[in-house]
Amino acid sequence: MTIHPSAVPEHKAALRAQARAFLAAAGPEQTAAWGRAMAEHLTRADLWRRSRSVFCFVSTPREPGTRPLLERALAEGKTLCVPRTGPEGFMEAVPVDSLEQLAPARFGLLEPAPDLPALAPEQLELVVAPCLMAAPGGLRLGQGGGYYDRFLPRCRCPVVLLCPTGLVQSDLPAEAHDRRADLVLTEEGFLSGT
Repeated sequence: MTIHPSAVPEHKAALRAQARAFLAAAGPEQTAAWGRAMAEHLTRADLWRRSRSVFCFVSTPREPGTRPLLERALAEGKTLCVPRTGPEGFMEAVPVDSLEQLAPARFGLLEPAPDLPALAPEQLELVVAPCLMAAPGGLRLGQGGGYYDRFLPRCRCPVVLLCPTGLVQSDLPAEAHDRRADLVLTEEGFLSGT
């Protein structure tokens, strides 16, 4: 689908509204079930097994649940990093030893305390990122804040998007600042090899 560059932001806004309606209709039980299925697929993959440091978002009830992945990373002794956001779209990776270290922060997200030190994105070995929609080639449609578009270029590791099958689109509008992920994972499995 060809969209005039000036129409891309408007088209993205319409897709975001569509995705948010889909996730709201699915409800927290369904998003938790998607998260459990995605965690099963990911933790069986070689890229999970060989990654000693994992960055994973902390899901809201309207995203595929990441608690199983977070708990698994801690149980396996991996360095688990979660996002901490700041002003002007800044985000950093903060290692945590327990999910008890997370508290409500900006946008109602659970984040680590401001005094915990961050890990350089270049030291991460796997990133698990959210999206509202994804294309099979790894293009993501996020919430629109640009946090991941600024963060991902600093990472030198595989990036996996968690995206329910119902939100995978064959084609998504893109702008120059949009960053692709390496893999897209649905509740049914990876859309390409691991």
